Amino acid sequence: MKRICTTVNIFTITSLSAFIFASTSTLLLVQTVTAKPVQTKKPVNQPIPFNSRVRIYPANNSLPASRLITIENVINKSSKMQITEAKLTRYEEFAAKIGEYKSSISNNRMVWIVTGFVQGELRMSRGKSICTDNAKLVELTDAETGDSFGRSIYCPPKNEINFMP
Repeated sequence: MKRICTTVNIFTITSLSAFIFASTSTLLLVQTVTAKPVQTKKPVNQPIPFNSRVRIYPANNSLPASRLITIENVINKSSKMQITEAKLTRYEEFAAKIGEYKSSISNNRMVWIVTGFVQGELRMSRGKSICTDNAKLVELTDAETGDSFGRSIYCPPKNEINFMP
């Protein structure tokens, strides 16, 4: 009789272990098959990859003058102002004067600095203010491509009308 009980106990323990193993395996299999991928929130302000939209302007100070745009082409782009100076120089010289450097422009990049005045009214800051007379403009143009790197507008204090409080 003892032998039968021992055999039944071993059979029961073995059956229970097999049942637990089978149930656990089935449960894991069902979870694996029906599982959805984890969704992570993307950051709202994703960083822009360095070379995706930002154009890089490498050094070009060793180019011959024939490869650079002429002063006439630069002046034609600045048709609204009375030009007082147009100077071909390296970007480093311009950036040192204003104390601001752009990492996308090499210090040894050749640029045209065009300075002049606009007689009469000139809208500034996207129409938020107006310079009524004698606005001084400084335009920076790439000497190889003709791309504009921007311009600064200086208005005498008596001639500025600001629409923003």
